[in-house]
Amino acid sequence: MIKLKSILNFLYNIANKDGFKGYKECRTSAYKNVFDDSSTKSTSKFHLGISDTKNLLSLQNIIGLILIIFAGVLFYAYILQHEWRYVTLSDAQVKRYRISEKKALSLYQLMKDTHELLTKNNIKYWIESGTLLGAVRHQGIIPFDDDLDIGIMHEDEIHFQQILPQFKQLGYRIKHNKIYVICGERCLDIFIFHKEKDKFVHILYDQYPNDFFYENELYPLKKYKFGNIEVYGPFDPIGNLNRQYPEWDKYAIIYSPHSFHLLFLSNIEKKTKFILTPELLKPAQPFGPLKDKVNIVNSANIYNDMDYH
Repeated sequence: MIKLKSILNFLYNIANKDGFKGYKECRTSAYKNVFDDSSTKSTSKFHLGISDTKNLLSLQNIIGLILIIFAGVLFYAYILQHEWRYVTLSDAQVKRYRISEKKALSLYQLMKDTHELLTKNNIKYWIESGTLLGAVRHQGIIPFDDDLDIGIMHEDEIHFQQILPQFKQLGYRIKHNKIYVICGERCLDIFIFHKEKDKFVHILYDQYPNDFFYENELYPLKKYKFGNIEVYGPFDPIGNLNRQYPEWDKYAIIYSPHSFHLLFLSNIEKKTKFILTPELLKPAQPFGPLKDKVNIVNSANIYNDMDYH
């Protein structure tokens, strides 16, 4: 019984101390009570050595497997940087990519409110980037898009700054760092354009060198159907869309830059083109019901002014 107790204490101490260090600290007292002859000592050391070797090999295998998987993903991402993949999604797969009804509704509401506020204050704007692509290709929001983009001219920026409190009255938050961002549940980016030689470009032109308009492409502005509302856009969008989204009328690229991505995995998304199907061409839905927020706030302000006087 004494020997069994000593063995258990010996094993417990090794397990709860730092491996070989624990073994060294425990072996003197344990050997006195348990391991009386040299052959038993040799056998014990042999078994401990095998156990340590197995643990080391197991750890090496795990690390090696992780490195192999990581190298494989990097290689796959590298290949996709040079090779486009063309994929056809089933209707069920397309539906899984669609933004939620709540997000779609908040985006249409934000676009409606922005259109009405800018128009009411005589600020000319146009939809651009993914929002322009959505209007032309889907007649609404791209079903997997998660924000809105518009442009205004630099000459209108001061006037635009003066009406920002009206956005706040509607419950929107405003951020400004190179571009203006109007946010409710979703966000709308406002790019400030200026004329540079024969092009209209915005402040992030260095990052997006294909996002520009020639004067005959941009003006005169015209209306586009956007869900159940109408919005303003460039007179001839095709040149801009061709520069930004080659083969946009045949394929879609499902990629969200506003979500978290590992750098190399983002290449996989960007290098996959999905063949446009009737299901993929359907805009984000529902289109409504949308609130008449701008007129309601205006009416309340007029009533308050009358009450004050």
